[in-house]
Amino acid sequence: MKKTKKLLNKLAEEVEKTPVIQIACDKFGISRNTFYRWMKEDKKFLIRINEAMSLGNGLVSDVAISNVLEGIKRKDAMYTKYWLSHRHPDFRRPFVFKVDSDDLINHFRSTMEGVKKREIEENIMNAITEGDIKKHEEAEKTAAEFLDKWRSVLSKPNEYRAQEIFEKWKKEYEESGKEPPKMTKKPDGSDLPLM
Repeated sequence: MKKTKKLLNKLAEEVEKTPVIQIACDKFGISRNTFYRWMKEDKKFLIRINEAMSLGNGLVSDVAISNVLEGIKRKDAMYTKYWLSHRHPDFRRPFVFKVDSDDLINHFRSTMEGVKKREIEENIMNAITEGDIKKHEEAEKTAAEFLDKWRSVLSKPNEYRAQEIFEKWKKEYEESGKEPPKMTKKPDGSDLPLM
């Protein structure tokens, strides 16, 4: 059957009268799969069916309550007992929650799926790319070279200071064009070897 606005409205009206989708589908000759596909494709139809289902459930509930009240008026003990056990706190049975093995298995499965999903998300967040690893290794190497140089400067401060001063003087002499003086003695007073 072709999807038309008129058909969709009739389906919604039928669901409003009898909130059972299979009954509405049988009445208009469409399958449940088609009905649910139309709901998925058409958001307005989905909203209309949800409203109709709510109204239909309310209507059936009203009729059911009316029937129970009629039974109570006829002094039928079964209806009276039903009403009191469901509506009056003094006659209610204590609630007992029953769990079967399928519920436990489904709960465990969904819990484990959630845990696994979170674990995968964390792994993705914490994933380090090869480029990150190379950058980290280069930074460690540069830091190690700097620390080695710094430690040697700290262990021999005079040598490095002398080297620095020598480089500075050498640069000054090169810029001025003069020849630097030849040193004949070391700072400790001993003679330099002649070349």
